[in-house]
Amino acid sequence: MTLSQDEFGVLGPLVVRREGRIVPITAAKHRIVLATLLLGANRSVPAADLIRRVWGEQPPDRAAQTLPVYVMRLRRALGDPQLIHTTPTGYRIELRHDALDLHRFTDLAEQGAALVAAEDHVAACAAYERALAEWRGAPLADVPSESLHEAEAPNLAEQRLRVTSELIDVKLRLGRCDEVIADLRRLTAQHPLRERFWSQLMVALYRVDRQADALDAYRQASTALARELGVDPSDGLRSVHHAILTGDPALHQPAANAWAPVSQLPAPVGNFVGRAAELARVTALLTRAGATVVVCGPPGVGKTAFATAVGHAARDRYPDGQLYVNLRGHSTSAPLPTSAVLARFLRAMGVRADHIPVDEDDLVRGYRARLRGRRVLITLDNAASVEQVLPLLPGEPGCSVVITSRNELRKPLRAALVRLDVLRGDEAWKLLARSLGPEAALAQFDAIAELARLCGYLPLALRIALGNLVGSPHADIESYVDELRGGDRLAALAVDNDDTAAVRRAFDLSYAALGRGAARLFRLAGLVPGPDFSAAGAAALLGAPIGEARRLLEELATAHLVQRVGAERFALHDLLHDYAVDRATAEDEDVEGARRRLFEWYLRTAVEVGDVLYPELRPPSGAPTMPADEARAWLTAERAGVLAATEHCAAHGPLPLAWQLIEAVSGYFGSHGHHVEFLRAVGAALGAARAARDRDAEVAMVVWLATEHRNLGDLRMAQAYLRTTAPSGRTRWLHTGLDGVVNLELGDLPAAAAAFSRMAELGEAAPAHPHVRISALAGWGALHLMRGEFGPARDRLAEGLALARAADGVNLEATCAALLGRCHTAQGEYGQAVALLRQALAHWYRSGARHPRAEGMAHLATALSLGGEHVEALRTAQRSLALAQEVGGSPRIECEVHHALGVALRNLGEPERAVAAHLRGLELATACEYRYGMARSHLHLGQALRRDGRRSDAVRHARLALDLAGRSGFHGFVEMAVGLLTELDAPAATPRPDHAG
Repeated sequence: MTLSQDEFGVLGPLVVRREGRIVPITAAKHRIVLATLLLGANRSVPAADLIRRVWGEQPPDRAAQTLPVYVMRLRRALGDPQLIHTTPTGYRIELRHDALDLHRFTDLAEQGAALVAAEDHVAACAAYERALAEWRGAPLADVPSESLHEAEAPNLAEQRLRVTSELIDVKLRLGRCDEVIADLRRLTAQHPLRERFWSQLMVALYRVDRQADALDAYRQASTALARELGVDPSDGLRSVHHAILTGDPALHQPAANAWAPVSQLPAPVGNFVGRAAELARVTALLTRAGATVVVCGPPGVGKTAFATAVGHAARDRYPDGQLYVNLRGHSTSAPLPTSAVLARFLRAMGVRADHIPVDEDDLVRGYRARLRGRRVLITLDNAASVEQVLPLLPGEPGCSVVITSRNELRKPLRAALVRLDVLRGDEAWKLLARSLGPEAALAQFDAIAELARLCGYLPLALRIALGNLVGSPHADIESYVDELRGGDRLAALAVDNDDTAAVRRAFDLSYAALGRGAARLFRLAGLVPGPDFSAAGAAALLGAPIGEARRLLEELATAHLVQRVGAERFALHDLLHDYAVDRATAEDEDVEGARRRLFEWYLRTAVEVGDVLYPELRPPSGAPTMPADEARAWLTAERAGVLAATEHCAAHGPLPLAWQLIEAVSGYFGSHGHHVEFLRAVGAALGAARAARDRDAEVAMVVWLATEHRNLGDLRMAQAYLRTTAPSGRTRWLHTGLDGVVNLELGDLPAAAAAFSRMAELGEAAPAHPHVRISALAGWGALHLMRGEFGPARDRLAEGLALARAADGVNLEATCAALLGRCHTAQGEYGQAVALLRQALAHWYRSGARHPRAEGMAHLATALSLGGEHVEALRTAQRSLALAQEVGGSPRIECEVHHALGVALRNLGEPERAVAAHLRGLELATACEYRYGMARSHLHLGQALRRDGRRSDAVRHARLALDLAGRSGFHGFVEMAVGLLTELDAPAATPRPDHAG
């Protein structure tokens, strides 16, 4: 028999081809038995399952006696009695993996998903197309089993639709929009309640300039959902509809917050052996939705490798994705905070950065809501306690969880417990022999068996031993065994009683082979508080040149004592962390000195980076020596390490380093979307400042907490933080300036004016720090601009711009230039406005300040559109929106962006789309109490509605703008609203002044 000519198929009518010829299976019940065995190919299918598939829930009395007869006849029909095996509980059909169309389909679909993750979309498209080519029709089409068609066929059909949708996503990414429209028309007709197909159809139509058809598709979807289910479209479909109306650039990527199956599982461990019974049990548990499984066992026993294997084996049952996180529950590094895990999961599930909450309870609710109605497998690796995992449980019957831990975590989880012990002797021998090669396995059989025994049959110890042996001459195996057998007899005796002893013995041999310098660096690497470190960080630990650190890291990597996790970045396994710390203690290493060198290197470099990117935040300290690109790259690479060092210092000292690290680079974290992590670190630094009773430091940390809440759009929370402490000392100007900005954005102009006056006084008193005076001038300029007092605004901003240029205040120069540009826009001087706004954007790009860059692009788009460059204005506004959504968190800025979009669309003759953009701006401004934005929204809506011929609505919004602007002191908007009402031939009520703001 030629195996390569065998083929079995269930993805359509049942197909059997043996030795290249079709084998007819004519008896209906024989087809049912064969189909059931094929769906569980290479696994034992219980006889009870076969009986239920053949006869249903009420089988005849002699079903158990009749089933073996059917199997015997099936064997005869297949022409090979060895193809179907009898097992203790049932039957198993043995096939080469790729002989079954279902296996080929699954493998190709997984290959496609992996290629998408690697951004190789052309190859992914080919893989998905080959996967779908395996289908020949409805699954099990000629298999007359009601049970199979109820339990198995829908799952197979769901997998087909999922892969179809993923293929369409890839084709949309490749720009093959025309190609998919006909398919999506057919799919939406066949599956009118599947919103993902409607969403894809709308995007495809929009991208080929068929906006009207895209909007009509939305109306069809809404009608179908209302008629069949009595519900409105989901948030995801509505967001695509709104994006089409506003020309959102996100339409050229997967839709914002749209669900996309995610697979975070690590790659399967190579040479995975054993665990057959445990693997079968857990995969069986995961066949039912809503399962929770705890895999426990000693360190080094292979829990992560096992959980990864389980995840890959069960992934077909969870078509919506597989989430994975290492909770670091038993690492010397701090456990991963729950809030950070939830934020990471939400980002992976397609939630925009600005839609991810900060509060942990809100994160939990958002996470569980995101999983609602989905089938996702969640792997929580290396958990320390029940408390650590409870917030991460999905609360959805369709999702399952696999937890690994050294501890049994059953109560109150109600989880199935699977304990992993060391490998059997034959399994451990097989693991070693496979890697060492067949010649070594034959020639050194006994030596390999003894090596497995001395390693305690523990997988981690076995793999460390392999790290030292692979590639060595055969004779080295016996020598290595002799070394492992020697040494401390008490330690050797401890192997039977201590799960980690074998690992330590393997570590000992690898460590003993290191040179003196590499051994010292290994000991010190255990002190790093973050998840990884760089060669420069290693040099700081050593107090040595970076070239020497690089050489020693290469030696450690060769010995498998550190692993590379990126370009010039390294990490340690948690057990190696423990071992390194033990060695440092045993050899009387100067732990505190090394840790201080590392933290001072963080601080020293962070200060240098801050001087380059945010020079306004401290008095001048000399000319910067680091290029701006290098400074931004350092922050990106070392973000996790700096934040971990901050929290470590806040908990263990030295306390001042905690707030000093925050002050050095605080401008970066708030403007790059790392809101959850930054708030946690600043909170820790605030606690350190209070513990040290450093008043200035406490005020500085409160200011940064308030700044971050302002970035997130919560102006009231920012104001509340500022009111918890009175400004004092060196941080007085920061506190006062932010107080002015927050009051300005809340529309309390008198309070803002008072704050900027105090700040101007501080600037006069501190001439050596010119940025204080520049900030006061910028604040006053913004205040005059909001009042519509353009002459005074231009005077103050021009003075501030000149001072900022002289003081090399890159961000303040950008701020003054942008505000001055807005003044020119308001006065109809669009060319000058465009030039100033482009200068501002160049400065913000240099510093990496992304929030203000997004806002500056919006104002540039407005100036371009009013100056007649409508197409370029729309492109600029769309780029601005993409950046605002990427950074996330500021509804105030996104409000300004939507107004820029609306102005561009109105001037391009698309008033309906302009109205949608301005309505979104009004929603955002109202949500964050941004009164200036609310008044602007009503004014813009009046103008767009007038252009759209909706006079009564235009009058209503113009009057709302007039009332709000009058009460808030936005005099420029008052004049514009009165002018609009005059054009609409509608009487204008006298605006009510409200000097209290």
